[in-house]
Amino acid sequence: MVSMNVLGIGVDVTDIKRFRDQKMRRNARFIVNTFTEIEREYCYAYKDYAPHLAGAYAAKEAVRKVYGDTPILFLEIEVRHHASGKPEIWIKGKRSRTFLISISHSATVAIAVAFNQLS
Repeated sequence: MVSMNVLGIGVDVTDIKRFRDQKMRRNARFIVNTFTEIEREYCYAYKDYAPHLAGAYAAKEAVRKVYGDTPILFLEIEVRHHASGKPEIWIKGKRSRTFLISISHSATVAIAVAFNQLS
């Protein structure tokens, strides 16, 4: 059994429909101010990019909830994917060794759960 000392948990559910809007073009202000270039490249590589944008957004919101009252910008949180496809959290350009993230989606919503653990 794996033991884990959890410092914080964050959960977010996001409506995918929000990301199907015409305003969600790759270079739209909201997209550029919320997602890093790496995240945009990953999401827009899919024909149906909306679930991927929604999943990344939910992950960022979940991480922000773990931070609580400590301010952190969306662009300081980055969702990257390991070669295996497993999502990883990067904070301010460095891979976080304390955050665990799980992202999933249905046809209508994306959900992410973030755990911050002692290293």
